[in-house]
Amino acid sequence: MSAEQDRYDIIVIGGGASGLMFTASLSVKDRKGLLIEKTGSFGSKLLMSGGGRCNITHGGMIRDFISAYGESGPALRKCLYRHSNIELAGWLAERGISLADEKGRLVDVSELKDAGRVFPASMKASDILNLFLEELAANGWEMKTETDVYNLQAPETAGSPWKVMTSRGCLLADHVVAAAGGITFPETGSDGSLLDIVRGLQIDVTEPRSALAPVYVRDYPYQELSGISIEDVVVTAFSSDAACTCKGKASRMRGDLLFTHRGFSGPVILNISGYAEPGEILRIQYGRELSELPKRMQKALEDRAKGPSGDIRSKTLAALLDHDDFTVISADKNGMVTRGGISLDEVDLSSMQISRFPGLYAIGEIIDADGITGGYNLQLCWSTARTAADALS
Repeated sequence: MSAEQDRYDIIVIGGGASGLMFTASLSVKDRKGLLIEKTGSFGSKLLMSGGGRCNITHGGMIRDFISAYGESGPALRKCLYRHSNIELAGWLAERGISLADEKGRLVDVSELKDAGRVFPASMKASDILNLFLEELAANGWEMKTETDVYNLQAPETAGSPWKVMTSRGCLLADHVVAAAGGITFPETGSDGSLLDIVRGLQIDVTEPRSALAPVYVRDYPYQELSGISIEDVVVTAFSSDAACTCKGKASRMRGDLLFTHRGFSGPVILNISGYAEPGEILRIQYGRELSELPKRMQKALEDRAKGPSGDIRSKTLAALLDHDDFTVISADKNGMVTRGGISLDEVDLSSMQISRFPGLYAIGEIIDADGITGGYNLQLCWSTARTAADALS
């Protein structure tokens, strides 16, 4: 095969949510575009999202999304506003995907602001994946699976191409879109290998770690409560040197808590897991009287409040209800998303191009931005993918 046959206008690395959204949004019928995926199939992690139901976005006004991305939110405002949840829902509806809320009630695009979590009405992630695959094929994209990228070489001179070194040989491209995800669920291809390659280009990468994950703590005492959940608790993560004052760096979330055999889970834990670093304190405030808790939880707290003689110490019990403190060991390595990635300081968020490397773009989970649970992370994939598609249209 000649070098010209190996040369593409655009190569997209990663056939997950953001790579699929990008290629489904950009026609290359008059150009030459290639989507490559290191595993044997596209969209493996997308199929897992929302428990297989695909929580594709969230209702509400897009301005209310900003806080869902923490410190990264203000920087993301431009691409979120440009390509909003309303746009995503409308795009899907135009292509025959009816939408529903978490209870399965149909949601019209005009009613999205009151919907909460948004899913395909079929509650099948496969319907979303199949639509993306149909659209990208109609847009003229070539597709290759089982193609591992092991190096990227920047253009040596103006006008020369990027070299994408793969297990299938060297491919050339005028533009490269990095859409290979983060580090969680490596069996889906999201194994962090492209982040290592990007580091080799001296691009700043925030150390990635698992987020939206169960949290494991030292001396976890609630194994027998596995499966019990408590609504509307407050959880705070703060450094141990801040002691009980919670001064300095602290992150606080409110939501539902779930006990598991190994540690804490549920929406409030998933949302705070990206901030709960090993060695830090995880404080749970149940916000109610002992009698308002499940019976098994009441007994567990009373057992922990017993003195040497077996009597329940009321002050200890009251303290556990107000601040049940644990030392974090780790977040589960297979969180739903990755916290960390290509620094936003390296990215022109009006185009998703790496500012110091013309022709190189980064979208989706590979950038240092992540949201709370509820469809915000797939929305971020859409907003960044469409922004890059605008720049390359």
